[in-house]
Amino acid sequence: MKYFKFFLILIGCVLLSCTATKPLTSTVKPTEVTDIKLLEPYSYISMIKKGNRGEVDDSISAISKQVNINILKSMSGQLPISGDIILDDSSVNESLEKEFEYLILAADKNKSITNLSITPTLDRVLELNSARFGLIVVCTGFTRVHGNYAKEIVKGAAMGILTLGMYYQTPIKAYSTIYAMIADSQENNIAFYRKSFLQNKEPLDQEVLKSQYKKIFEDYFWTKK
Repeated sequence: MKYFKFFLILIGCVLLSCTATKPLTSTVKPTEVTDIKLLEPYSYISMIKKGNRGEVDDSISAISKQVNINILKSMSGQLPISGDIILDDSSVNESLEKEFEYLILAADKNKSITNLSITPTLDRVLELNSARFGLIVVCTGFTRVHGNYAKEIVKGAAMGILTLGMYYQTPIKAYSTIYAMIADSQENNIAFYRKSFLQNKEPLDQEVLKSQYKKIFEDYFWTKK
């Protein structure tokens, strides 16, 4: 499978105004969650070039992945991240991609991680790297080419005039979603899961992403100031 189904979840959340879901946690206390290894993130960012239909752009997605890695590493003083796990084996990476999809979709659908067990490849990778905790990060979203948003605004206004104001739709300029999950290889389960989604915010904007990570881990690794 080349791309996750995460973008379908994203579209379903577009009209929501919340910035983060309720955090889901295991019985392990946050103070026990230390020495986390950052697993290589997956990123799926779509580019809208015409109208309101976008396609996942591999180049932008690659940039997004690196930006997120840099941000997470810069937050090492706040997050207990002690290193990363980057693998060269394409078959292992493909298995991890599918397992991350399964774990996050399951947590999202059930709104619970109580009975969510760690997956085989993920468990093996953490154990081979002598890591109890692994941070899973998946980013999705979309952005637009220059000029596209203005054109869609004009189209929406024209539709409003034609329908005497009975129908008017304001297009969404951009969208950024981050899914974060901490796997626990010792307990063979998931210690933490939460996602953040922001409407009309660029998925490659570093300040936007930093604010999302702060929201995700708020009241877990730190309290709101």
